[in-house]
Amino acid sequence: MKNIKITYYYDALCGWCFGFSPVFKEIHKTYHAKIDFEVISGGLFLGDRVGPINEVAPYIKAGAYKTVESTTGVIFGKGFVERGLEQGNMIMNSLCPAMALCVVKSDYPQQVIPFVGLLHQAFYVDGKNPEDIEMYGDYAAQLGINKAVFNEKMQLEVFQKQALEEFSLSSQENIGGFPALVLEVGGKKTILSSGYTSYEVLERKIEAILID
Repeated sequence: MKNIKITYYYDALCGWCFGFSPVFKEIHKTYHAKIDFEVISGGLFLGDRVGPINEVAPYIKAGAYKTVESTTGVIFGKGFVERGLEQGNMIMNSLCPAMALCVVKSDYPQQVIPFVGLLHQAFYVDGKNPEDIEMYGDYAAQLGINKAVFNEKMQLEVFQKQALEEFSLSSQENIGGFPALVLEVGGKKTILSSGYTSYEVLERKIEAILID
Protein backbone atom coordinates (compact mmCIF):
# COMPACT_ATOMS: atom_id res chain seq x y z
CA MET A 1 0.00 0.00 0.00
CA LYS A 2 3.02 2.28 -0.18
CA ASN A 3 1.53 4.01 -3.23
CA ILE A 4 -0.57 5.97 -0.74
CA LYS A 5 0.71 9.21 0.76
CA ILE A 6 -0.26 11.63 3.50
CA THR A 7 1.12 15.14 3.10
CA TYR A 8 1.25 17.29 6.21
CA TYR A 9 1.12 21.01 5.47
CA TYR A 10 2.37 22.85 8.50
CA ASP A 11 4.50 25.71 9.73
CA ALA A 12 7.04 25.41 12.53
CA LEU A 13 5.77 28.75 13.89
CA CYS A 14 2.10 27.78 13.78
CA GLY A 15 0.75 27.45 17.32
CA TRP A 16 -2.09 25.21 16.21
CA CYS A 17 0.44 22.96 14.48
CA PHE A 18 2.23 22.68 17.82
CA GLY A 19 -1.09 21.68 19.34
CA PHE A 20 -1.58 19.14 16.55
CA SER A 21 1.86 17.58 17.08
CA PRO A 22 0.69 14.70 19.33
CA VAL A 23 -2.08 13.87 16.86
CA PHE A 24 0.26 13.84 13.87
CA LYS A 25 2.78 11.74 15.80
CA GLU A 26 0.07 9.19 16.55
CA ILE A 27 -1.20 9.16 12.94
CA HIS A 28 2.35 8.55 11.72
CA LYS A 29 2.88 5.81 14.30
CA THR A 30 -0.33 4.06 13.26
CA TYR A 31 0.05 4.27 9.47
CA HIS A 32 3.73 4.71 8.57
CA ALA A 33 4.12 1.03 7.68
CA LYS A 34 1.54 1.25 4.88
CA ILE A 35 1.40 4.96 3.99
CA ASP A 36 4.20 7.29 2.90
CA PHE A 37 4.43 10.60 4.74
CA GLU A 38 5.65 13.97 3.51
CA VAL A 39 5.89 17.28 5.38
CA ILE A 40 5.61 20.61 3.54
CA SER A 41 6.33 23.96 5.19
CA GLY A 42 3.65 26.58 4.66
CA GLY A 43 5.34 29.96 5.08
CA LEU A 44 3.07 31.52 7.70
CA PHE A 45 5.43 34.40 8.56
CA LEU A 46 7.02 35.87 5.44
CA GLY A 47 7.49 39.32 3.91
CA ASP A 48 5.79 42.03 5.95
CA ARG A 49 4.65 39.37 8.44
CA VAL A 50 8.26 38.85 9.61
CA GLY A 51 8.96 40.64 12.86
CA PRO A 52 8.85 40.49 16.69
CA ILE A 53 6.17 38.10 17.89
CA ASN A 54 4.18 40.68 19.85
CA GLU A 55 4.07 43.01 16.84
CA VAL A 56 3.24 40.61 14.00
CA ALA A 57 1.21 38.15 16.09
CA PRO A 58 -0.17 40.03 19.12
CA TYR A 59 -3.10 37.63 19.26
CA ILE A 60 -0.80 34.92 20.63
CA LYS A 61 0.00 36.83 23.82
CA ALA A 62 -3.57 38.10 24.00
CA GLY A 63 -4.76 34.57 24.66
CA ALA A 64 -4.52 32.46 21.50
CA TYR A 65 -1.92 30.15 23.01
CA LYS A 66 -4.22 29.49 25.97
CA THR A 67 -6.98 28.53 23.53
CA VAL A 68 -4.62 26.06 21.86
CA GLU A 69 -3.77 24.59 25.26
CA SER A 70 -7.40 24.15 26.32
CA THR A 71 -8.41 22.68 22.96
CA THR A 72 -5.51 20.31 22.32
CA GLY A 73 -4.00 19.55 25.71
CA VAL A 74 -0.47 20.68 24.83
CA ILE A 75 1.33 23.05 27.20
CA PHE A 76 3.42 25.96 25.96
CA GLY A 77 6.72 25.96 27.80
CA LYS A 78 8.07 28.37 30.37
CA GLY A 79 10.83 29.37 27.95
CA PHE A 80 8.30 30.42 25.34
CA VAL A 81 6.05 32.29 27.77
CA GLU A 82 8.86 34.11 29.55
CA ARG A 83 11.31 34.76 26.72
CA GLY A 84 9.12 34.52 23.65
CA LEU A 85 6.10 36.45 24.90
CA GLU A 86 7.08 38.44 27.98
CA GLN A 87 10.50 39.49 26.67
CA GLY A 88 9.36 39.32 23.05
CA ASN A 89 12.66 37.85 21.88
CA MET A 90 11.16 35.76 19.07
CA ILE A 91 11.43 37.13 15.55
CA MET A 92 8.75 35.29 13.62
CA ASN A 93 10.31 34.21 10.33
CA SER A 94 9.13 30.98 8.71
CA LEU A 95 12.04 30.80 6.27
CA CYS A 96 14.69 29.73 8.79
CA PRO A 97 12.93 26.66 10.23
CA ALA A 98 11.74 25.68 6.76
CA MET A 99 15.34 25.72 5.55
CA ALA A 100 16.37 23.56 8.49
CA LEU A 101 13.63 21.05 7.65
CA CYS A 102 14.77 21.03 4.01
CA VAL A 103 18.29 20.13 5.15
CA VAL A 104 16.90 17.18 7.08
CA LYS A 105 14.62 16.09 4.23
CA SER A 106 17.52 16.19 1.78
CA ASP A 107 20.30 14.60 3.81
CA TYR A 108 18.69 12.87 6.81
CA PRO A 109 15.26 11.71 5.52
CA GLN A 110 14.71 9.16 8.28
CA GLN A 111 14.75 11.98 10.84
CA VAL A 112 12.10 14.22 9.24
CA ILE A 113 9.18 13.40 11.54
CA PRO A 114 11.21 13.64 14.78
CA PHE A 115 12.78 16.91 13.59
CA VAL A 116 9.36 18.42 12.91
CA GLY A 117 8.55 17.81 16.56
CA LEU A 118 11.87 19.25 17.72
CA LEU A 119 11.22 22.48 15.81
CA HIS A 120 7.99 22.97 17.72
CA GLN A 121 9.84 22.24 20.95
CA ALA A 122 12.49 24.82 20.08
CA PHE A 123 9.98 27.63 19.68
CA TYR A 124 6.92 26.83 21.75
CA VAL A 125 8.56 25.02 24.66
CA ASP A 126 12.10 26.39 24.87
CA GLY A 127 11.36 29.87 23.49
CA LYS A 128 14.20 29.98 20.95
CA ASN A 129 14.48 32.76 18.38
CA PRO A 130 13.64 31.40 14.89
CA GLU A 131 16.30 33.65 13.32
CA ASP A 132 19.06 32.14 15.48
CA ILE A 133 20.62 30.01 12.74
CA GLU A 134 23.16 28.32 15.05
CA MET A 135 20.32 27.02 17.21
CA TYR A 136 19.09 24.57 14.58
CA GLY A 137 22.26 22.52 14.79
CA ASP A 138 21.67 22.01 18.51
CA TYR A 139 18.31 20.38 17.86
CA ALA A 140 19.61 18.37 14.91
CA ALA A 141 22.33 17.05 17.22
CA GLN A 142 19.63 15.51 19.42
CA LEU A 143 18.95 13.18 16.48
CA GLY A 144 22.61 12.22 16.09
CA ILE A 145 23.31 14.74 13.31
CA ASN A 146 26.65 16.56 13.41
CA LYS A 147 25.93 20.10 14.58
CA ALA A 148 28.77 21.81 12.70
CA VAL A 149 27.95 20.04 9.45
CA PHE A 150 24.27 20.86 9.82
CA ASN A 151 24.91 24.56 10.41
CA GLU A 152 27.21 24.67 7.38
CA LYS A 153 24.37 23.30 5.28
CA MET A 154 22.05 25.99 6.67
CA GLN A 155 24.21 28.56 4.87
CA LEU A 156 23.67 26.97 1.44
CA GLU A 157 21.42 28.80 -0.99
CA VAL A 158 19.97 25.54 -2.28
CA PHE A 159 18.03 24.99 0.95
CA GLN A 160 16.62 28.50 0.90
CA LYS A 161 15.44 27.84 -2.64
CA GLN A 162 13.85 24.56 -1.59
CA ALA A 163 12.05 26.25 1.31
CA LEU A 164 10.64 28.93 -0.98
CA GLU A 165 9.47 26.24 -3.40
CA GLU A 166 7.63 24.51 -0.54
CA PHE A 167 5.88 27.76 0.40
CA SER A 168 4.75 28.13 -3.20
CA LEU A 169 3.54 24.52 -3.35
CA SER A 170 1.62 24.93 -0.12
CA SER A 171 -0.15 28.07 -1.36
CA GLN A 172 -1.22 26.28 -4.53
CA GLU A 173 -2.99 23.48 -2.67
CA ASN A 174 -5.82 25.70 -1.37
CA ILE A 175 -5.87 23.83 1.93
CA GLY A 176 -7.37 26.74 3.85
CA GLY A 177 -5.16 26.74 6.92
CA PHE A 178 -2.61 24.92 9.03
CA PRO A 179 -2.29 22.24 10.22
CA ALA A 180 -3.62 20.32 7.22
CA LEU A 181 -3.43 16.72 6.10
CA VAL A 182 -3.99 15.59 2.52
CA LEU A 183 -4.37 11.90 1.68
CA GLU A 184 -3.47 10.85 -1.87
CA VAL A 185 -4.58 7.48 -3.21
CA GLY A 186 -4.02 6.58 -6.86
CA GLY A 187 -3.51 10.23 -7.76
CA LYS A 188 -6.75 11.34 -6.09
CA LYS A 189 -6.28 13.82 -3.25
CA THR A 190 -8.60 14.18 -0.27
CA ILE A 191 -8.19 16.92 2.33
CA LEU A 192 -8.46 15.12 5.64
CA SER A 193 -8.20 18.24 7.77
CA SER A 194 -7.69 21.98 7.54
CA GLY A 195 -7.10 23.25 11.06
CA TYR A 196 -6.82 21.25 14.26
CA THR A 197 -8.57 17.87 14.10
CA SER A 198 -8.57 15.06 16.63
CA TYR A 199 -6.92 11.69 16.09
CA GLU A 200 -10.27 9.87 16.27
CA VAL A 201 -11.80 11.95 13.46
CA LEU A 202 -8.74 11.54 11.25
CA GLU A 203 -8.55 7.80 11.86
CA ARG A 204 -12.18 7.37 10.79
CA LYS A 205 -11.60 9.38 7.62
CA ILE A 206 -8.44 7.50 6.70
CA GLU A 207 -9.99 4.08 7.32
CA ALA A 208 -13.08 4.99 5.27
CA ILE A 209 -10.92 5.94 2.29
CA LEU A 210 -8.63 2.91 2.58
CA ILE A 211 -11.59 0.53 2.75
CA ASP A 212 -13.45 2.20 -0.15
